[in-house]
Amino acid sequence: MSLKSMIFRVFVPCLLLFGCGAMPASGPQGRIGDGASVRVKGDRGSDSNFDYAVVEFSASVMRHVSERIPFESKVSWPTKVSPEIIKVSVGDTIQVTIYEAQSGGLFIPKEAGVRPGNYISLPPQTVEHSGYITVPYVGLVKASDRTTVDIGASIANSLSDRAIEPQVVVSFSDRGGSEVSVIGAVSNAKRFALSFGGDKILDAIASAGGASSPGYETWVSLIRGDDEYQIPFDELILDPKKNIYVQSNDTIYLYREAEIFTVYGAAENQGVRSFGKRDLLLSEALGLVNGLNDTQADPAEIYIYRHEDASFLSKLTDDMTDDKVIDTASNATVPVIYKLDLRDPNGFFWAQKFPMNDDDVIYVANARSVEFLKFINILNRSTSVARSVKSTKNAY
Repeated sequence: MSLKSMIFRVFVPCLLLFGCGAMPASGPQGRIGDGASVRVKGDRGSDSNFDYAVVEFSASVMRHVSERIPFESKVSWPTKVSPEIIKVSVGDTIQVTIYEAQSGGLFIPKEAGVRPGNYISLPPQTVEHSGYITVPYVGLVKASDRTTVDIGASIANSLSDRAIEPQVVVSFSDRGGSEVSVIGAVSNAKRFALSFGGDKILDAIASAGGASSPGYETWVSLIRGDDEYQIPFDELILDPKKNIYVQSNDTIYLYREAEIFTVYGAAENQGVRSFGKRDLLLSEALGLVNGLNDTQADPAEIYIYRHEDASFLSKLTDDMTDDKVIDTASNATVPVIYKLDLRDPNGFFWAQKFPMNDDDVIYVANARSVEFLKFINILNRSTSVARSVKSTKNAY
């Protein structure tokens, strides 16, 4: 029997086995939709295709990329130029001290004589939810959401027709209000009272022991009333204008969110990788996966998939060779595939200047010879099987 007929006899039964579903599998094959009550088929027309741009690395493209601001953030962040004036809040404990010009008045008995100060200190009072405190001969006094100076002036005015030239000093005995919470990825989450000189957001984070995760992977969320603002921790440090004063009842939440990229294809290692730093270059990203696979990769076909702002893509239109024009006038993002050719000596220099974005996908294409080698390997295996079958038959 010829080798050709032997291969035919071996492979035909294998193909029949495929049809019978007898081949090994890790789950349902082909019949997963048989029991479905509803089946939704997508439109396979042209509308289902992405409108994307292919941009090849070149000197002009790299010029536009290098002109980009390295740390370009579009966060919404509040501004405040001065610290908050500390007012009495619910939960604060305050001390009221009343001075009279001489003895014999409302609070200082006449037999006490003249002594320095001629004052009386009332017992400390905690401001409850009603927001009031009680002062003898005055009654209820509104305390919450007022400064200590304002409260003292109000009490003195109410006593002016009874006491002798009264003057009132109101001070904090204990601070239970005007507080800020710092939680999340910090070394020591805490809640603390604002200082009278004002506390900036980095001061608040420092009081909680600082960020517990690397700064380049840390985000800061500021919750103020019904609003929430988010900013990268690094930007908070690099831009002094972003280091704003915190306000009463602010909540500062730090969380870790690493920037990542994904690698497919003929790289030495595939999968998801973390930047490990704030700004990562393409050359460094390829290094993190140990470069290209020498036996598979085509260094002339390295692709980076990402979404770019239409406004930025419009700057690259001179380098685009696609027949289909993409609308770059809108504010939307456009799918873009950058193509890098490392057979070109300039490619390595361009890779050293090309910044990676979060969630970028790198695909390294196989060399064309790889597919041919796969075919040869399949043919070699089939020939070996045929020879083994023939040897077994001859043995009997």
